[in-house]
Amino acid sequence: MQLVILSGPPGAGKSATAQALCDRYDRMLHIEMSKLRGFLRMGLMRPWDTSAEAKAQQQLFISAACGMAKQFLDAGYGVVIDDVITPDDLPIYQRELAVADAVHFVVLLPKIEVVRDRMGHGQAERLSALYGRFADWQEVAVVEPGDLAPELVADRVMALAAEGKALVTQPADA
Repeated sequence: MQLVILSGPPGAGKSATAQALCDRYDRMLHIEMSKLRGFLRMGLMRPWDTSAEAKAQQQLFISAACGMAKQFLDAGYGVVIDDVITPDDLPIYQRELAVADAVHFVVLLPKIEVVRDRMGHGQAERLSALYGRFADWQEVAVVEPGDLAPELVADRVMALAAEGKALVTQPADA
């Protein structure tokens, strides 16, 4: 089985697209990182915080998610992870999943106005800075969801994966 990682700014449609991907196949696991972080009751730091403590916590969450993903992949499940993964975080995922089957990584990047409308304008400066990191990221596969239903966005994600355009780790036997 393979693994698909969906990234993008908050409000990009990652969770809905991940669910649409999971609904297509039998034996699928959806690791929604925002829910995983919700298990931590005290001391939660935001993934975009740049302090050393926040970076260590982010790495711990990534390691936990990747460990879970590997166990389910080994048991014959497909896995979709959705998270706000920046260029700094992707190498951690690649290292943690190096022994896994093929890993496909796709950034969902709607227009900034769509993200602001979905997330509210309360944190516009932080959101704009984070959005810019995704908009400037040239080395990864990107889907602009527009007004598409999650099922149609999932079609685009799977097309990129099928064409090998979203591959960030190769299968061990490739």
